[in-house]
Amino acid sequence: MQIDRLDGVPEETDLDCDIVIAGGGPCGLSIAQELIGSGLRVLVLESGLLQESEEHAALNTVEMANGAADGAVQAVRAAYHSALPSAWDAQQQGFGVRCRGLGGSTQAWAGKSAGFSGIDFEARPWVPQSGWPVSRETLAPYLERAAGRLNLGPNCYDDSFWQHSGQPPPEPAIDRGDFTSFFWQFARSRLNPLGILRAGAEFKALEAPNVRVLLNATVTKLHTDSSGARFERLEVRSLCGRQAVIRARACVLAASAIENARLLLLSADTHGAGLGNRNGLVGRCLTDHVQAEIGSFGAAAAKSVSQRFGFYGLRHQGRSHMYSHGLSLSAARQRAEHLLNGAVYFSEQRSADDPVSALGRLLRRRSRSPRADLLALARSPGALIQAAGVKALESDRMPGGLRRLVVGNVVRRLPNMAARNYRFRGLPHKLDGAAAMAIAEQAPDPENRITLSARRDRLGLPLPQVNWRAGPAERRTLMRMGQVMQQAFAVAGLPRPVLPEWIAEGRPDEAAVIDMGHTGGTTRMSAGPATGVVNADQRLHDVRGLYAAGGSVMPTPGHANPTLMMVAMSIRLADHLKAEFAGQP
Repeated sequence: MQIDRLDGVPEETDLDCDIVIAGGGPCGLSIAQELIGSGLRVLVLESGLLQESEEHAALNTVEMANGAADGAVQAVRAAYHSALPSAWDAQQQGFGVRCRGLGGSTQAWAGKSAGFSGIDFEARPWVPQSGWPVSRETLAPYLERAAGRLNLGPNCYDDSFWQHSGQPPPEPAIDRGDFTSFFWQFARSRLNPLGILRAGAEFKALEAPNVRVLLNATVTKLHTDSSGARFERLEVRSLCGRQAVIRARACVLAASAIENARLLLLSADTHGAGLGNRNGLVGRCLTDHVQAEIGSFGAAAAKSVSQRFGFYGLRHQGRSHMYSHGLSLSAARQRAEHLLNGAVYFSEQRSADDPVSALGRLLRRRSRSPRADLLALARSPGALIQAAGVKALESDRMPGGLRRLVVGNVVRRLPNMAARNYRFRGLPHKLDGAAAMAIAEQAPDPENRITLSARRDRLGLPLPQVNWRAGPAERRTLMRMGQVMQQAFAVAGLPRPVLPEWIAEGRPDEAAVIDMGHTGGTTRMSAGPATGVVNADQRLHDVRGLYAAGGSVMPTPGHANPTLMMVAMSIRLADHLKAEFAGQP
C-alpha cells in the first residue's frame, strides 16, 4: 500500500482514481479494505497524519451557536473527553470528539462496541422522524463481517451471551419489564495483545496494491458536473498550502457527521444551498448520545455490583474476548412511558489512598503527604506486585507468543482485572465505590444542526457552527432510568443505588448531561428526499456518485456505541460500490 503526504507529491502526479474516500477513520478504511482486489483504483484522503497532532487538531474547532455549556457541564465534559485523545481541546471542541489522523476516532476510543436493538429500527410514534429505511435483518450479515473487521467475538449483546459463554446468568434476576441484560465488547488489537484496536495501524499492515492513502490532505470542496446531477471532482489542500484537484467516478464522505455536513454545505456551485440540500435537511437532526451519572454505590456495595456488572470473558474460535455487563431499558418500559432507548453501565471509582497512585507521587517527588503515601504502600503490597507483573508484560523482552498466551488467559479467566489494567493505564488500583452511568439515545430534532460560521479556519474554510442541546425527552429518560433502577434493585434484593438530587427531587433540567462524541444524523438516511439526505444505499438522493458513510447517515442513534454499526453499514456500502463500479469503464 502506498502512503504519501499530499505536500510531498509532485504537482504533475496524476491523483485521479475510481473511488475517492474523504476520511481515513474506521468507516473510510473499512470501505477501502473491502475494495482491495476489486480492480478499482481507490484513494483515501486523510486530513491528519499517521498520528494526531495539535496543528491538525485545530481544524476540529467548532463554534457553538447557543454558547458554551455552563461551568459544571464543561468540567464534566473535559474530565470525560480528555482522558483518551492526545490532542482534544475543550475550547476547540465545545461539542463532539474528533481525531485527525489515520484511524480517526479509533486513535482515541476505548474499543467499546455493541449492536443496535430491534426497537432502534422501528418507527416509534413517540419519537419524531424515527424508523430506518433498512431493516435490522438486512444489516445482520454485515454486522457479522464488521465484527471480524474489529477483531470482535460473537455478536451477542443480550441474554444470549450467557449461552455463548457457557456461564449461568447472575441471581437474583432483575424484572425484565424494567431492564434487560445488555453487553458491550471491546475491540482488541491484532498487533498488540495489551492494546485496543487502532484502525490506522491495522490498515497499514495490509497488502493493498490498488489502494493509495494521502495524508495531510483536507477536502475543501466537492464539485458536480454542470447539471448538478453527478459527482465529478473534489478539491484538496494540505496545511503547507499544497492544493490539488482529484477526479473520480464516485466519492464517499466518511469524515464525521460534522465534517460531512460542512463539506456538503460548502459545495454550493451547482446546488445553491449546498449539495443534497434542496430541502434544507443537510446538517439538521444532529444527534449524539447523552450521558449522566444516575446513581452511586458505597464501598460496601461496590464489590458485589462490580462482580455482577463487570467484565466477562468468552472463548470463541481459539481467541479470548472481553464483554462488559450492563442493563438496557426494556422495550416494554419505553413503549409504556414513551421513553427513549437507554442503557446503564457501572464504573468503578478509585480510592483516594490508592497504593499505585501513592507510589507514582513518591517517585515523582510530588507527594503532599509522604507519610500517608508510604502507609498506603505498606497496606497493599499485593497491588504493587501486580503492577510489576503488568509492566513485565509490556516489556519488549517478553516473547510475543508468551505475551499473547498470558493476556488471552487473563481476558478469559480474570476479565475484571484485565479491564482495570486498561482503564487505569496498565496498573491496578484500590477502589472504594461504583457509579451507575446512564447513556441514552437522542431524538432527532431539526433545530439541533450544523451550519456554517462567519469565522474561518487555517485553510480559509468557514467553521462548523453547532446548535445542540439535550432536550426534555432525553433528560426525562435519564431521570426515569435512575428511578426505575433504584426500584428494580430493591425488588431484586440488590444494593440500592443512591440517586443524585436532580433525580430524587425530580429536576431533570439540573442534570450535568454531556455529549458522548458519538455524533450522527446530519446526512440522515431516508426512503425519499423529503425526509433525509441519502437513500438506503447511502447515496445522496439527488447526486449520483456521491455517498456518505458513518454516523451521519443514521436516522436514529440507539444507545449503543456506534462504531460497530457504522462499520457494518460501510461494508454494505462497499459491496454496493463494487456492484456499481467494478468491471465498468
